[in-house]
Amino acid sequence: MKPVVRLSGDDETVTAVANEAVEVLRAQPRAASALFSRLWNLHQRRRRFVSASAAPAIATASAPPRAQSSAGYLAVWGTLLGIGLTAALASAVMLGPSDRKNAFTDPELAVSTAVVAGVIAIPVLLVVLLLRVPDVRSARIGEASSALVGLLCVAMLAIRLVLGTGDDRGFTPEDLAIWLPMTTAITLLIAGVAIRSDRVRRQDAALTPRARASVDPGDLRQMRRDAEWAASSSSPTPSDKAEWSRRLDTLASAGIDATTIAQARTLAPAAWVAWLAYDGEIDIAGVIPRP
Repeated sequence: MKPVVRLSGDDETVTAVANEAVEVLRAQPRAASALFSRLWNLHQRRRRFVSASAAPAIATASAPPRAQSSAGYLAVWGTLLGIGLTAALASAVMLGPSDRKNAFTDPELAVSTAVVAGVIAIPVLLVVLLLRVPDVRSARIGEASSALVGLLCVAMLAIRLVLGTGDDRGFTPEDLAIWLPMTTAITLLIAGVAIRSDRVRRQDAALTPRARASVDPGDLRQMRRDAEWAASSSSPTPSDKAEWSRRLDTLASAGIDATTIAQARTLAPAAWVAWLAYDGEIDIAGVIPRP
């Protein structure tokens, strides 16, 4: 395919030349009517493409840029999250239901371990909740890992609320009086980390440009072909060439930009209006007659 012709000059100047080109084309009414119909179809398709392509750029420009996190900050955030979730998990499972692995664990040791782990988990998770999520990858990891540990903590809470101290491990009501509120606080903090990570992930997904990908590449090539066809569809007669040159001289005398006039002299009237329709940003209403 040939290169796209970009018309020189501002919208008003390009439109003024197009008005004269249309008048020259009217000398052949039948051919002009078919050409104008094709150009309107092309223009509407290009307008939709240009609007869709500009939408992501506008959205990105309106949104504040996300600060880039250093490797050190990323490591600190990830380490704190790992410590907090590991401590939360340890605190929860220490008072889990009796099974072959923990049936003979000393209840005092289990409670002491759970309390120590909880004392570590609460402040660490609070710091993670207050810190900025470093990036989208961290947000995905934080959301997934927090959800898994959080669900386990909820399950342990539910089990202990149902069973109480009624199993063969020998826990006392005083043990649960410490563990239950501590694990509830841990679960709430984990939920906060998961929600904040989810917001960062969703926010980034919303800013990902998609409009351009939704345009069929085949349709883009077809629009180029239609513009090339329209540009070469009408061969001006000698009288049309003379009239085109005369009208351009008149525009030049009226002060139209010399660069625009020079470019117009290298193009036929049909080519000028064809590339105007292909532009997609200049409205051709009032310039090219509607079919």
